[in-house]
Amino acid sequence: MDGTGESTNKSEYGKLIIQSIPTKETEDMVVSYLSRMVKNVSAPKLARKLRRTPFVLSKNIAAKKGERIAQNLRDLGARAEFVPHDMQAQGSTLGAENEVPPEIESLDMIFEKNKPSPTRPPQPEGSAKGLITTVVVILMVAVFSLLAWQVYDLLTG
Repeated sequence: MDGTGESTNKSEYGKLIIQSIPTKETEDMVVSYLSRMVKNVSAPKLARKLRRTPFVLSKNIAAKKGERIAQNLRDLGARAEFVPHDMQAQGSTLGAENEVPPEIESLDMIFEKNKPSPTRPPQPEGSAKGLITTVVVILMVAVFSLLAWQVYDLLTG
């Protein structure tokens, strides 16, 4: 088996890194954009984390998704890049200049939330829920009364 299949698999995933955010306005837009995708991280906490760049948003993200998000971040004014894993391996042997130090904090809670979360239908008003319960109870009482009447009729008739 040749090595092309292996490099294809490695390049399907990579790191998503924000290198820098030049202005406060850009930071606000980036935080707003990312807060729609992150799980369990509030916008203020995300803003605090993004102040220290370079910042790894995800250590292992699909290439297509990572490139799209990096482009969106660049459109907002941030300097962001997607680095495929196979490029990182080559870069470590060649001494890449954009390599992120291992002590950089990562926010690897991103990007699997792009699927819409299951939404619950709007809760009915409290009175509507009580009304439904009342109707069901009345129907059950009526059915049991009918059955009791039929059993009584069979036993006495």
